Amino acid sequence: MFYNYTVDKNRLKKLMAWTYQNHGSARCAQMADDLKDMGFRFATKAGVSISVDDLTVPPAKRSMLDSAEQEIRVTEQRYAKGEITEVERFQKVIDTWNSTSEALKDEVIRNFRETDPLNSVYMMAFSGARGNMSQVRQLVGMRGLMANPQGEIIDLPIKTNFREGLTVTEYVISSYGARKGLVDTALRTADSGYLTRRLVDVSQDVIVREHDCGTKTFITVSPMKDGDRILIPLSDRLFGRVLAEDIVVDGEVIGKRNDYIDAELSITIEKAVEQVKVRSPLTCEAVRSVCQQCYGWSLAHGHLVDMGEAVGIIAAQSIGEPGTQLTMRTFHTGGVFTGEVVRQVKANFDGVIRYGEGLSTRRIRTRHGEEREQVEVNAEFTIIPDQKNKEPISYSLTPSSLLFVSDGEKVTLDQLLAEVATAKLQRSTERATKDVTSHLAGEVLFSQLVPEGKKDRQGNTTRIAQRGGLLWVLSGDVYNLPPGAEPVVKNGDEVEVGSVLAETRLISNSGGVVRLEPNSREIDIVTASVLLDQAQVRVESSGGREQFIINTADGQRFLLKTTPGTKVQNHAIVAELIDDRYHTNSGGLIQYGGIEVSKGGRKQGYEITKGGTILWIPEETHEVNKDSSLLQVEDGQYVEAGEEVVKDIFAQSSGVVEVIQKNEILREIIIKPGKLYLDIDPEIAKIETGQVLNAGTQIGPEIVLDELRMAEWVETTEGYGLLLRPVQEFTVSDEPDVLSQGTINTEGGRQIQLRSVQRIFYKDGERVKSVDGCQLLSTQLVLEMSSSESDITTHLAADIELKPDEDADCQRLQLVMLETLVLRRDIESDPLGGNIQTRVLVHDNQEIPPGAVIARTEIQCKEAGQIRGIKSGIEAIRRILIVRDADLFSITTDQKPKVKVGDLIISDTEIAPGVTTPHSAQVVKIEGKGEYTVTLRQARPYRVSAGAILHIDDGDLVQRGDNLVLLVFERTKTGDIIQGLPRIEELLEGRKPKEACILARKPGVCQVEYWEDNDSVDIKVIEDDGTVSEYPLLPNQNLLVTDGQRVGTAQPLTDGPANPHEILEIFFNYHVDDLGVYEASLRGLQKAQIFLVDQVQSVYQSQGIDISDKHIEVIVRQMTSKVRIDDGGDTTMLPGELVELRQVEQVNDAMSITGGATARYTPVLLGITKASLNTDSFISAASFQETTRVLTEAAIEGKSDWLRGLKENVIIGRLIPAGTGYNAHEHGGAIAASEAVLNEGPEDTGNVRSPYYTQAAERRDSLSNRFTDLEDDEDMVLDDQTARAISQSEVLKMNSFSDTGFGGRVSEDDDDDDEFEDGYDDDDYDDDDDE
Repeated sequence: MFYNYTVDKNRLKKLMAWTYQNHGSARCAQMADDLKDMGFRFATKAGVSISVDDLTVPPAKRSMLDSAEQEIRVTEQRYAKGEITEVERFQKVIDTWNSTSEALKDEVIRNFRETDPLNSVYMMAFSGARGNMSQVRQLVGMRGLMANPQGEIIDLPIKTNFREGLTVTEYVISSYGARKGLVDTALRTADSGYLTRRLVDVSQDVIVREHDCGTKTFITVSPMKDGDRILIPLSDRLFGRVLAEDIVVDGEVIGKRNDYIDAELSITIEKAVEQVKVRSPLTCEAVRSVCQQCYGWSLAHGHLVDMGEAVGIIAAQSIGEPGTQLTMRTFHTGGVFTGEVVRQVKANFDGVIRYGEGLSTRRIRTRHGEEREQVEVNAEFTIIPDQKNKEPISYSLTPSSLLFVSDGEKVTLDQLLAEVATAKLQRSTERATKDVTSHLAGEVLFSQLVPEGKKDRQGNTTRIAQRGGLLWVLSGDVYNLPPGAEPVVKNGDEVEVGSVLAETRLISNSGGVVRLEPNSREIDIVTASVLLDQAQVRVESSGGREQFIINTADGQRFLLKTTPGTKVQNHAIVAELIDDRYHTNSGGLIQYGGIEVSKGGRKQGYEITKGGTILWIPEETHEVNKDSSLLQVEDGQYVEAGEEVVKDIFAQSSGVVEVIQKNEILREIIIKPGKLYLDIDPEIAKIETGQVLNAGTQIGPEIVLDELRMAEWVETTEGYGLLLRPVQEFTVSDEPDVLSQGTINTEGGRQIQLRSVQRIFYKDGERVKSVDGCQLLSTQLVLEMSSSESDITTHLAADIELKPDEDADCQRLQLVMLETLVLRRDIESDPLGGNIQTRVLVHDNQEIPPGAVIARTEIQCKEAGQIRGIKSGIEAIRRILIVRDADLFSITTDQKPKVKVGDLIISDTEIAPGVTTPHSAQVVKIEGKGEYTVTLRQARPYRVSAGAILHIDDGDLVQRGDNLVLLVFERTKTGDIIQGLPRIEELLEGRKPKEACILARKPGVCQVEYWEDNDSVDIKVIEDDGTVSEYPLLPNQNLLVTDGQRVGTAQPLTDGPANPHEILEIFFNYHVDDLGVYEASLRGLQKAQIFLVDQVQSVYQSQGIDISDKHIEVIVRQMTSKVRIDDGGDTTMLPGELVELRQVEQVNDAMSITGGATARYTPVLLGITKASLNTDSFISAASFQETTRVLTEAAIEGKSDWLRGLKENVIIGRLIPAGTGYNAHEHGGAIAASEAVLNEGPEDTGNVRSPYYTQAAERRDSLSNRFTDLEDDEDMVLDDQTARAISQSEVLKMNSFSDTGFGGRVSEDDDDDDEFEDGYDDDDYDDDDDE
């Protein structure tokens, strides 16, 4: 046979597979070698090289780009005329470039094929050696559209390719996508690896352990479709499966139950039937494994899977390995790539269109803003050819398809006739927004645009367009006015260059004498002043710092607290009296005697409102932070002055020590001076701690006080005693003996004065921690400014000045009350604000009345024109518009104009017969007779769709670049955002999808109600028994059902991915009443299983990756094998426990025989991580995740591990029960294996065996017999309790051996619970080998 093909990568794959299947592995390997040799030989002869010249750019590229740019120019013109909205323009631009890019790709291929079929780039891409079409397209076609960092497409495509080189702009745009690609790749490998690990863990114990489980259940397989596109044909899905039922077509049996489906049979079946019932790992009834018949062929060699094949691991690897090829998340394209959604129908020849019967259409506006006919029901149309020798062709149309031609229209070859929508229009959409900004400055005018206010729950009002229409911006020069400016012109005024449009005024509130420094922006107005003419100010220096000392006439000295020449605010402290009457020598306790204070703070002090005395009880406090080992005295010890209390710290007075320490660290040492009396009985003395005792008080028989003391009972090292502490008294007068000075500016009732106040720095009862002493009270001079107009004082400040006095040879202190005003800077900060000029209207030393204008800032006009846009109303005016000559243009005509003043005209409109306007504009005036002059004002229309949010109002003024509206539109959710690895992970981990759809809980008929006020929708389903279920909709969910439509169980009512848990729950609840718990569980689980398999397949298919269904089924089987116990009944199972469905059903069957209450349960879907951690083997679970928790729980629950899977055996260090190790573990593993070895033993007479071996053999023989009932019952599930029961029975049985001569040996071993398992594994095998 000779096949004349160009053999590329795929053909090569098929060739190898065919060789392997038909001729075995040896021949196949030889074939591969020969192919390699041949390949190398020809590669050497051909000497294929690659150079830059091989990257040939198709010559048609230029013209293709030109036509695309022309199409986009038309689109831009339509946008400028207000025919389409910004969103429609954007969509159209992107679609245009997209189709151009695709067409160019096809042109690249055509160009290579026809001009240079042996081009090395072309050969590599198409043979599958290196590179693919999308890369070649970027090399010699165009790079195309790119996404920005947010994932939206930039409507500026990269028109060049890598051969021509990118411009700087294009390079920067393309680097966004490059960065995304790099990050994506890095994350993808990590995620993919972890997914594979979890998959291996969940499925590692699925091993083929039996030939046929004998199940009668099946799954139905049909081709996998996306709309009308077949993703996986039926023959591919059937290949290597086993039939579950006979297939009979027209009385002829095509295939019988349990037949293997090979390639030929699969194609035969595909031609005959739509769906087939096959056996599947999902329905296999083998316990904890899959049988050969349910699994079918091993895809490695194309024959029935071998016994002991670790199909779980194979499945995990098959699903995990392509994970790296899946994209993480492709970009959010903004609803553009629509090539997949619509199929274009073009005419194959010239002809005439004929509509079929029942073809009804309605006019709609497409995404590109064009009016088109949309088909409402399934129908067809025919194209009848002009040439007689051709047959007419009919095309079928689905609902929502768009027709571009009308009935009876003549069409030409390749004319676009229709866009056929895919049958399954389950396109989910989302709301998106786009801003529209103004292209020119001017005033806004609404035309056919109806705004309405909408209030949200917070009470904010948004203005939206109730009906779509045009929003016009009429051209003009818009000036932004500074804050506080008031216009001095009105609408209609004519202005020249330099005319004042608006002004701001700087006004003095208080009036007074002006102080104006040259070149300063500050103007001070003196409103009142006071000169202290009795007090002299002198400078003294102490400690290297100069201080200003105020000496008063009566000899008091004050320290000036503020620097002269600075401004101080109201209530600031100006000076402080220098006196040491209230200075203490140490720390202590302070107590008020009759003193009252007003509010204040620690820093400023508390102002004394009523005089009295301050009682001061001295004590010294040393604040230390040292280790307690450094303490030299004890708590309560009496120390003398000069004694060391802590290392390097000495007492300054005699007294009792109090030590405060925390966590072995000394905090404070307090020494309380006073006289200590130890021999006084507190009961007799009747003195309390803290009591102040006057001089002359008698305490004991011989103790009379000679001065004021405070009593304190203390616990000393020598016993309990009374400490009489000295008390100092400080007298405080009601008023300070310092004069206050003030002045009054009679005009405004304003006054400024220095008020003297006494301030105390400590609160009543406060302990002052100090050694050196402190100032208790201070007399201060405080600045007080007041005015009869209360609000003015807040703006006022005072200036402290020193005036030289020649007579007394000293300086005098003067306080000046000022109002400070700051001039505006004349800077061109706002280029849109006009020329700004500020004029000062006062001079230095001028006296001005209150309310006088100090300075005026003028906003001057830059160009001549007419004033517009001043709204009369309450609001401050922020903008002024001037219509300049540049904004106007005139058209002269001798025909009578068709337009009138005020009309809005779109460009290229006829304004008089034969005369069109070059720009969109508004008619301002029409003059003349016979010779008409039409004056127009330039304008720009913007189309606004209904529901858009308006940022501006009719008549508002806008600058260029201001936002006008926010267009709200529906865009197709690009399926790719929930694609790739994250979606696979979401499915396999059984997570609830983010925006899950609403599923019908029971079958019935839909009722859809639309509400008037807002666009909300209510869905009700009238179920078959007459009950009505309501389904509330979330705001962003779109309906998929129509009014009166019949829906089935778990059918989606809205768009979005379904939640597999919900599918399981709905089917379980639906069937549980009529079928019982077990059957309902099976139904629910099967629906969830099929859903998961199909969903995982569709993700891999979308990326072009083929994985056999059976791999996914093996994993899904592991996820859906458990149920959650709701009520244990009379069984030993606890509520909340996760148990295998078949295990519960066995126990329940036993219960129904004995008449006990059965367990009630709900089926659950576990994600792969949860399923791994809930596996029977705690060793396997611990090696996966949460090791400590798993092992702790296993220990607490006393679990047994039956070592059935692979990981457990590897960890323990035994052969794995799969592959070649399968026979060692055959039939239940350990027990049976030992049985086989032992049975051979005694018959092998050639070996001289020790009596122990024979004995042990007999013993184990009897043991294994006791287990035969277990072995026969393949479905028996060994849970932990059964395991424990068995191991206990062993001990009893083994003890019965003790009457033989070797009983002692056996019972010794019995102490070890695992004797029976360990024994067979070590000694027996080893000895047999040695022999």
